[in-house]
Amino acid sequence: MEVRRWYFPGITYPADVVFIELYRGREHLMGLINALKLSCATAVVVGSLAGGAFAQTSLRLAVETTSGDPTNVMLATFRDELEAAAGDDVSLEFFDGGSLGDEIALMEMIRANQAQVVPIGSDIVDLDTHFSIFDAPFLFGTKQQARDALDGELGDLLKTSLREEAGLEVLAFGELGFRVISNNVRPINTPEDLANLKLRTPGSPTRIMAFTTLGAAPTPMSLGDVYVALRQGALDGQENPMSVIEEFSFHEVQDYITLTNHVYTPITLAMNGGAYDALSDELKQAVAEAAETAAIATRELSDEQDARLVAFFEEAGVEVNTPDLASFQAASEPIYDEIAAVVSQEFMDSVLEIINE
Repeated sequence: MEVRRWYFPGITYPADVVFIELYRGREHLMGLINALKLSCATAVVVGSLAGGAFAQTSLRLAVETTSGDPTNVMLATFRDELEAAAGDDVSLEFFDGGSLGDEIALMEMIRANQAQVVPIGSDIVDLDTHFSIFDAPFLFGTKQQARDALDGELGDLLKTSLREEAGLEVLAFGELGFRVISNNVRPINTPEDLANLKLRTPGSPTRIMAFTTLGAAPTPMSLGDVYVALRQGALDGQENPMSVIEEFSFHEVQDYITLTNHVYTPITLAMNGGAYDALSDELKQAVAEAAETAAIATRELSDEQDARLVAFFEEAGVEVNTPDLASFQAASEPIYDEIAAVVSQEFMDSVLEIINE
C-alpha cells in the first residue's frame, strides 16, 4: 500500500501542521485537490488594483528535482530571466525538490492549471504519445543533430501536437542529453550483457518495450526511490543521462557505467495553454526569450557535464566503458517498427526525413 505525504498548493500551513496521509495514489490526491479548489490558490491570477490601473500575472513554476539538475536549471533560469524582463508585471512562485509532487503529479497539475510552467522529461509520453519518438534507440547521432531538429521542423511538429493532445504550450526544448546504463552485475559490451538485468526505466511504454526487446527486465520506478532500490539490490541498474546519475548519487551504489548513448532526452518546458493565451503580447515575448535562454543554459550544462563526469565517476571507483554500439544498433532495428505503431508510420517517416535531410 503506497503512503505519500502531500500538501495542497496555495494553503499556508503552520509549522506544527499534521499532513494528510494518502493511501490511494495520485487519482485520490487529484480528487481531493479538485474538491478543495475553492480553498486552493488560483493557478493564474490576473488581479487589478483599485481603478484597474495595474494588472499583475501570477504564475506557479514547479519541478521535481533539486538545484543543479538540468530540469531545475531550466526552470530556475526561466524564472530569473522572466523576472528580470517583466519586473512587476509578473509574480512568480517557484517550487522545486518535488515539493508539489513528482513529474507525473506535476503533469496533472499543469493540465488542471494548478501549476503553469513545468519542465518535463521522459514522462511527457503520458501526455502525448508522439514524444515516444525519443525512445527510438540511436535516433540521433550527436547532440547537435538533436538540437537542430528540435529548434527546427521537428520541434514545430511536437509543439503543435502537444497543444492539440494536452492543451499545453511548448516554450522551449532544453536538454537532459544522451542516456547511459549503470549496473552492479557486469560491464555491458553487447545487448547479450543486458540479459535479465533489472533496470529502472521511466514509465514510458515504448522505453519499457525497447529494453525488453534488448533482453533486460525493465522496472519502472519513481526516480526518488531508485537509490535505495539499487543499494538494497531490488534493482540491478538504471538508465539516465550522466548528469542525473551524479545528481541522485547513483554512482555511489553502482559498479559499472556503460556509455551506450542509446536515446536522447530533451526537456520540454511547457506552459498551460489557457494561461499562455491569457498573457499579453509583450509578456508572451518575454516568456519566449526567457525560455530560449533557459534552453541554452541546459545545453551548455550538458556539454560541461559530459566533459567532466566520466573522469569523476572513474575517480569514485566506477568502471566506465564504451560498448560495441554496432551490435546495439542492429538489435534495436525491430524497435522502430514498434514505435511507429505508436506514433504512426507517417509521423515516424517525417521525423526520420527531418533528421536525415
